[in-house]
Amino acid sequence: MTITTTFYYFPNDLFRQRGVRITIKDLELIAQKYGTKITTKADKLGAIGPISYFLLKGLQIDILKITVEGNDEESVKASIREIYSKYGPYEVFRGKESALAKSVLSELK
Repeated sequence: MTITTTFYYFPNDLFRQRGVRITIKDLELIAQKYGTKITTKADKLGAIGPISYFLLKGLQIDILKITVEGNDEESVKASIREIYSKYGPYEVFRGKESALAKSVLSELK
């Protein structure tokens, strides 16, 4: 059974405040270390519906969605902790897709 969770960062804020960029290479190394699969997707945050998404695309906030998948919960949690230690606190979505990331975030704060 595959365990999956998703969370996101504001990459522009992360660079402005801490001078740090999230790189695919760093995430690949973390994935190899813990035997997980980490995927990213650049997206926008703020649109309610598909029409608003396209009309307001230039005004929306850039986010980087990170999805961590693994065969067991501990490896996924370890990957999230490593990402947290490297890049700092992250944001979570509502719902089940971010439930595990939310529980790890509450442990780390």
